[in-house]
Amino acid sequence: MLGYFRENIKKFAIFLWIAAIAFIIGGAYMFVKGPFRMGSNTAIEVGNVKITTPEYQKTYNNIYKFYVQLLTQIKGGKITEEDIKKLNIKQKTIDTLIERTLLLQEAEKEGIKVSDEDVQKAVESNNAFYVNGHFSKEKYLAVLKANNINPKEYENSLRVSAYINKLKKKLFKDVKVTPEDVRKYFEENYSTADLDYVYLPFEKMKKDVVVNDTKLKEYYSKHKEEFRIPTQIKFKYILFSLKYEKSKMKVTDNETKIFYNSHQSYFKVPKRIKVAHILIASDKKNKKTDEQLKKEAEDIYKSIKEKKITFKEAVKKYSDDTFTKKVDGELGYITKSMVVPGFWDGIKNLKVGEISKPFKSKFGYHIAMVEDIKEPYIRKYKDVKKDIIGYLTEKKAEDNLFIDAKRLFVKIRDSKEKFEDIATKEGFEVKISPYMSLKSPKAPFTAAIVKNALMSEGKKLLGPDEAVGGYVIYTIKDKKPSYIPAFDKIKDKVKKAYVESQSKVLASRKAQKIYEGLKKGKKLSKLAETLHLKLKTAKGVSKFSPDDKMECTLKESVIEKIFKNKVGFFDKCSTPKGYYVYYVKTKHAKEEDFKKYKKSIEEQLRSQKEYDIMNNFIEKLKKQVKIKINPKL
Repeated sequence: MLGYFRENIKKFAIFLWIAAIAFIIGGAYMFVKGPFRMGSNTAIEVGNVKITTPEYQKTYNNIYKFYVQLLTQIKGGKITEEDIKKLNIKQKTIDTLIERTLLLQEAEKEGIKVSDEDVQKAVESNNAFYVNGHFSKEKYLAVLKANNINPKEYENSLRVSAYINKLKKKLFKDVKVTPEDVRKYFEENYSTADLDYVYLPFEKMKKDVVVNDTKLKEYYSKHKEEFRIPTQIKFKYILFSLKYEKSKMKVTDNETKIFYNSHQSYFKVPKRIKVAHILIASDKKNKKTDEQLKKEAEDIYKSIKEKKITFKEAVKKYSDDTFTKKVDGELGYITKSMVVPGFWDGIKNLKVGEISKPFKSKFGYHIAMVEDIKEPYIRKYKDVKKDIIGYLTEKKAEDNLFIDAKRLFVKIRDSKEKFEDIATKEGFEVKISPYMSLKSPKAPFTAAIVKNALMSEGKKLLGPDEAVGGYVIYTIKDKKPSYIPAFDKIKDKVKKAYVESQSKVLASRKAQKIYEGLKKGKKLSKLAETLHLKLKTAKGVSKFSPDDKMECTLKESVIEKIFKNKVGFFDKCSTPKGYYVYYVKTKHAKEEDFKKYKKSIEEQLRSQKEYDIMNNFIEKLKKQVKIKINPKL
């Protein structure tokens, strides 16, 4: 899911600024400091339109918050700085502002008009402003005030949105999705296939590789560079670590109180429910229909309610959750984020001691009993003060780490005293690293540091460079030049490389031979028998459920070929461990699934066509106008 999100991130960005209106009113609006610095008052110029730096910053903050929340939901709350970095929020902000400006300019050229009545209708269409089913101006103003939004600015944003929506309507008026489009997409994406295949692992081919000194020397001669020993380097260094920097940081009570009062959401403990459950699991092996599973769960629930059996007895007798079955169905205290979709909805309105009617999740049907409820609350300052101190100490240390490392570097560089003497006075231990190369750096050194050292001259002081665990200040202690060992010294290594190389050649030749046989109309089973290979079958392969044993089905390019071609299609593919030759034996799609997904497929294809039109249209507009971006962004 996360991979899909990253691959299709541009689709989110094109209309994000429109979606941000609803996002803001949803209560999530908040300024977030981003990794940019303020420059002049103009951030971007699109033709004769100037976008101000404050507008850029505001848009950046909205987009940052939007993506962080979306990514948090997708990953279940576990996101990293690397995840956020890959989203490239700064570029998304620039693209969004440029695209918005271009579309507004085009709407003006097209003579599109937006009236005050259009804006008022847009305001009144938002359910956040309703009280007892009717639009409330008081609620409208209160919601905006609570989110620190000026009504005039909000209504202007709705006006902009209306201009774009009317332009989109004109652009998309001829978009059509035919029944043939829907059927083709369904068959390519929702079909399952059975594949016959043979596998040629490189490991098994090794026994057929002929080895002698003549062949090894010839291989060595052609592949000498593969055996080159790279330049080895040794360092004298000190590590300016975060731990050292933290020991110097002080955090005042005033700082912790300010942080606590301005970050209340960080300390909110969500509602927790102590619950036990009975699971009637959906299982492909037992082949029970959904109706049968539901009926089974309802019968158990009825028996409990009629006191024919206790809840705990029912757990032991009927629950398919083998883990909780041993502990009377106990799940302990749970929060909404801890359980699969559907489970929380099934228990959130129950009272202590109440037993739920059967409800469904992706695992099957549940009957749950609530044993205790702990309402949400904000943790007290005294209980979190120590955590805040730790957080602020680390943040201060991180902010000052490079500055203090640079200060020490300059002091050592400009002093007449020895490296070791100054380091000792400052409380650092001077260390000597083992030899290392660019391909195999050893902590705390990274490949980037080794590269920098290799390109430097003499034994001058280097750093401070970001390393594993902090910053290093270092000099080159020794350097060994690169060389290629003589054949006799590495004969065993050459032999291993030669055998691995030839085993791949043999596997490739056999795979090609089988492939050529299939082209001539021969059966894969006969070809496998001739070459003493085992014919295997991967059953029920789909785009969403590959066969782990047939590794090629894990490759997107192979899956695309399989489902874009008909029964009888064959091909070969390689993996890091061997070659496969496969034949599409059967392909089928359930008609009931087609009826089930037909509407959503049609909507998806329409959205894709609209996206392509909009994307191409924006690219065309970009070529027609001069765009300048402030390099300080």
